[in-house]
Amino acid sequence: MCKKFFILVLLIFAFFPVFSQINFGVGMGANFSYLIGKDRIEDSKRRIGMCPGVFVDFPLVYESFLEIGAMYSQQGVSIKTEENIRGVLVKYTENRNIDFLVIPITWKQRFGDFYTQAGPYVGLAMDASLTWKKDSIARDTSVRTKGTKASFVNVLRQYDVGAMFGVGYQNAIARGLDLFIGVNYRMGFFSVEDRNKTQIRNKVLRNQVFSVTAGVFFVKNRSSKTYRGHRR
Repeated sequence: MCKKFFILVLLIFAFFPVFSQINFGVGMGANFSYLIGKDRIEDSKRRIGMCPGVFVDFPLVYESFLEIGAMYSQQGVSIKTEENIRGVLVKYTENRNIDFLVIPITWKQRFGDFYTQAGPYVGLAMDASLTWKKDSIARDTSVRTKGTKASFVNVLRQYDVGAMFGVGYQNAIARGLDLFIGVNYRMGFFSVEDRNKTQIRNKVLRNQVFSVTAGVFFVKNRSSKTYRGHRR
């Protein structure tokens, strides 16, 4: 599942030393994802998932960069329902997990130690599965059952295209090393399900993701005017 992502990371590490002006970053984040649209699933909640990634900053003009990233993004929704059956409270949770390899291409603008970024992204569907658990709670007992249902990747659109916007903080913590903390919002333009593979032709469920990411950038050229916002 993650094999392609780690191969991409290794390739970036291999070629990074060749480009003396390029800055390389790694980060780990948390996703708060949802599916929006006219066919939004009732009783659905945001799924919380992981979002590790690598990033490359290409200096453009003063305090501006073209940032290209690659993130393994755990997305989807969580559906929670409950009912009382003959005095037994039954709580049912179903997680619809959809994982993407997300490649954002954004314009990053520095303002001293802070930055904004905006641009498009492309997502490639990597995996999709249903997991569930059921809690049966009586007066004196509690029983939990859980399992995994079949994958539904075959009905997914194999790609996602959308826009990403973000703000963050980035500052030097050591020579050639910056700490960054960012908050991003991603919104998909297309339904996650392939209409040609489902019985509901006009079904619309689009990705919506808020993420918080922290990591480090390895800054290659601290002396450039482009990095005036960094402190030694």
